[in-house]
Parts: sequence; structure tokens; C-alpha cells
Amino acid sequence: MNLHNNILFLVIKIWLIILFLHNISIIYKKIKKMNFLPDLKISEYDYTLPKVKIADYPLEKRDESKLLFFNCKAKVIEHYIFKSITELIPSDSLLIINSTKVISARLYMKKNSGGKCELLLVDPIEPTNDPALIMNSFGTCTWKCMIGGRKIKEGTILEYHLPNKLNFTAEILHRSQNYGRVKFCWQSGLSFAELINVLGEIPLPPYIERETTEDDKEWYQTIYAKSDGSIAAPTAGLHFTDEVLINLKKMNIKISELLLHVGPGTFLPVSADEVRHHNMHDERFYVNKSTIVSIIKQLNLKKNIIAVGTTSVRTLETLYWLGLAIDAKNTINDFNLEQDYPYSQIYKGTKIEAVHSLENILAFLEYNNLEYITGKTKLFIMPGYNYKIVNGIITNFHLPKSTLLLLVAAFIGELEWKKVYDEALLNDYRFLSYGDSSFLFNPK
Repeated sequence: MNLHNNILFLVIKIWLIILFLHNISIIYKKIKKMNFLPDLKISEYDYTLPKVKIADYPLEKRDESKLLFFNCKAKVIEHYIFKSITELIPSDSLLIINSTKVISARLYMKKNSGGKCELLLVDPIEPTNDPALIMNSFGTCTWKCMIGGRKIKEGTILEYHLPNKLNFTAEILHRSQNYGRVKFCWQSGLSFAELINVLGEIPLPPYIERETTEDDKEWYQTIYAKSDGSIAAPTAGLHFTDEVLINLKKMNIKISELLLHVGPGTFLPVSADEVRHHNMHDERFYVNKSTIVSIIKQLNLKKNIIAVGTTSVRTLETLYWLGLAIDAKNTINDFNLEQDYPYSQIYKGTKIEAVHSLENILAFLEYNNLEYITGKTKLFIMPGYNYKIVNGIITNFHLPKSTLLLLVAAFIGELEWKKVYDEALLNDYRFLSYGDSSFLFNPK
């Protein structure tokens, strides 16, 4: 009888342990699936943007665009011309620019039947996922592309006939909805960069409703662009001229660069009224050790760090969270940052100083004998986010209900963004990529 009771007790005990572990597993899975993003409605970040306010062409002189200056502490708006920015940025500030270069990523090709197809280069795949390296490919390379056209399926061969019968072809290896894996082949002695520079078009944003011109290859490019890889310009940088850069240096304003290749996701509207359900796009970034050293120095001196464009903002703020992950000995594969990681850390109360976070990255680079950190970021900045590194943003005026408008609202305030945009509309500012500029500043 005692043996029977002991066995029964043991079975019940094992069953209770299994039940306990099962419940723990369910709780753990629920926690993993928790959405830590703030509970916001995108409808609250809407405004009326008349078509006439959207700039279809840039000004003849880049630095003569309008510049709206907003002091976040004084909550004062002032109006200038962009070249006057040298008078607004305090000396000893550090200006961070994005040196990515827009490629002629839009290709128009044909099927054997004569049917037209539009391909937009998005991400390199083979022989490398590094845009700068794949652009030097000869003979063949494979890209993730957006695909437009009727009845374009797997196995379809597209053609572009070059002079001297040197054909350029694209094979659809795989397709899922609007995206696919495309293998390009050509016989000429040109690199892929040289080839698409001749055959491709600069992919202007969808809200610029006109034909692309040859002039756009110069207009839609910053003067300091270096590294091929973007399909959209970091447009805040379009206002800079050699003269402005020289004058900034005369004012003892230091300039460092980073690299983030802008993808098509930058133009995607927020997909649901509840912002937390939007799937943020990822973008590849590179930051040199020297830039990280410069940022650490600025932070230690409590000096201003001003980002040129939302791409620079995302990259700089991403660095903080990657340094935090290194500190916590968490695993972020290939330094890829998920969109809600910062908010999950805020929820947990995790906190370290920005200097310490960047020192973690610097130590990682030195230990592994690396000159730069690279990865992909899906950082989603919206009201509820507290900026860790940046205290000044130079940026254009963005679309209603966009992730970029949310980023601006997070920086200057949920009420102030509307005030700034109303003021810009009232004063005939030109909006979006080829439009005017703003300098949003939260003084140290």
C-alpha cells in the first residue's frame, strides 16, 4: 500500500512539475511576443499637405533654400536661408553626415514577348551583400529587387539590348508578391556600377510625379556622397555646398561621417492606425572607429552632436542600443537591431550612459581588430523615445503619417511638431525631398 501511495505521489509530483514548466514556457513565449512599442495612433500625426507645396525640382542654388530654426527649449521659431546655418550651429559642435551615394537603381527591361518590366535594386545578395563591393562586379551579380510588370514570374528572362549585341539580362530566380531575387548577367567589360549608370535611372520618390531627367543624377545627390548603395538620397544633405562646409570648419564645427544605405521602406506609409503594429524597414549601416571616437569626445565634453538627416539620427541612436546589448552580453546577430529592442529595455529599466555604451563598441572593435561596425537597423523612433546621443537635427519636411514625422515629433514634442509644420506651410516652405530645410535644436 505504501509503495502504491509513493508511486502515486511521485506521478502527481512529476505531473505538477511538467504543468509548471509548461506554464512557464507559455509565459516566456508571451513575453517574447510582447510588443513594447508605445501605444500611438498614426491619425494623430496627420496634416494637410497641398500638392502645390511638394517640390518637384530643387532650387538652382542648393544653399539658398529656406531654413526653419526651432529651439526646443525656448520653443521659438525663426526663419533663415540655409547658408545661414553656420551662424546657428554653436562652435565646437560635431556635425554628423551620411556619405551614402544614390545609385541608378531603376531599370526598365523587356520580356521576350515584348512585355515591359520595371526592376528596382533593393539589396545586394551575391557575390556579396556589400553594396560598394557588388557594384564592382563583372559579368554577373544577384540582387533583391522590387518587381513591377504583368506576368513576371519565376524563370522569366528579361533583356536590355546593348550596342554591339552585348546583351544585359535579368533572370527572376524567385518572386514573392512585389519582391524577388534577380540574377543579372552581361558580357561587356563594364562593371555593374558603370552599366547601371548608363542603363538605369535615379529612383525619384513616388510623390515627385514627373519623368526623371539626367540632371537628377546630380541634383539628387549630396556633394559629399562617396559610397554606392542607396536608392534614395539622405535629402537633408542636399542643401550643403562646398562654401557652407568651408564656413562650418571656419566656425570650428567638426564634421564626421557615417554610412547608412537608404532603402525603399523610407517611403512606406505606416501600415496601421496603431503605430505599434507597423513593421519598420531595415537599413544597412557602417560607422568607422574614428567617428565613434569623435562622438565619445563630444559626449565627455558635453558638446553638441548634430545629425544631418533622419538616416544619421537612426544610425547614431542605434549605436547606443548596440553598445547596451554588448554591455548586457545579449546577442544581436550581426549587430542587427530590432525595432522594439530599445522599448523593451526601457520597460525593463535597463540604463547606461551614452559614453559607456559607445566605449563598449569601441572596445569590441579594438578587441576584434576592426575599423568599423556594421549591421542593419530597424530602430523605430516615435514619441515616447528619449534621444541618447543626438541633440540637433537638420532635416527636410516629411510626409503626413510617416515614420519620419514620428521621429521629428519624438525630438521636438508631440504638440510642437504641429506648430512647426503649420508655420512652414504658412510661410510657403517647399516640402519633401527637393524642398526646404529645418534645424531642430535642443541646446546643451
